[in-house]
Amino acid sequence: MEVLGKAVNMVGLILGIIMSVLGVFSIIKGKLPLIKRYNGIKNIKLHSRIEATALLLIGIVLIFQYFIPMGNVGLIITILSICISSLILEIALKVI
Repeated sequence: MEVLGKAVNMVGLILGIIMSVLGVFSIIKGKLPLIKRYNGIKNIKLHSRIEATALLLIGIVLIFQYFIPMGNVGLIITILSICISSLILEIALKVI
């Protein structure tokens, strides 16, 4: 059981690093990777930067989860709050 917990933490660390790198890349480029068309989005660069910031923050949370363990409920609440705040920010700035 202990080996499984360490493996899950390692997967979270690797996923967090990948998400952080993609977030920084998207903030710099102003485009989201793996998305070709932006239907219904008025300001593509602003949308990409808001989503990339959310991606970067979630990646940082997953990286910190490896070093400072937090409960599953706390992790899910943190990730959901980041996603909801980015959606509210997009609506407030009239991006979508």
